[in-house]
Amino acid sequence: MRTSARISFSEMTALMEKMPRYTSYRTDDRAAEAERSFRRALGTMLKECGDRLLTIAEKQSQLLSSEQEVKIDGLVDRIGMIFRRLDREGDVCLVGHCDNTIHELEELDTRLILIIEKATELVRKLESGIPANIWFKTEADLLGRDLSIFSEMTEERNYLLGLGWESEFTWPGRESL
Repeated sequence: MRTSARISFSEMTALMEKMPRYTSYRTDDRAAEAERSFRRALGTMLKECGDRLLTIAEKQSQLLSSEQEVKIDGLVDRIGMIFRRLDREGDVCLVGHCDNTIHELEELDTRLILIIEKATELVRKLESGIPANIWFKTEADLLGRDLSIFSEMTEERNYLLGLGWESEFTWPGRESL
């Protein structure tokens, strides 16, 4: 059952079912497929948030100020940045001590899912009849902050999985594992 402000049980279950089982990353193909599946699931939920924001901006364009439209554009741009990070290609290769890396990845994944739930809730609040001015004064900034954190955590996952050019260097502020 979907409510106007919370992620549905079926959405949450589907996302959690896609969480990788890092101990099964015994072959490059298995690791790549598990990563693709989880990243697609995360991306799908983020796309839904972005689509909802754009739909609201389109349907209520006469009611939104130019500042509010700019804020929506900024939120959608942040979602786009996350997509680029989720789209990182390469061979999955856990860095450092595998058990420690797996533990870190599992913690990151859990936090990402919680942020997705909160982001979805924040976007749905805008649709739920809360006056837009109130949403833009409080919820929009929370959503922007959460999307920034999500983006940073996605890049941290990329590092731990050995994906992308950033992974060739030690993650900023982090010691080698």
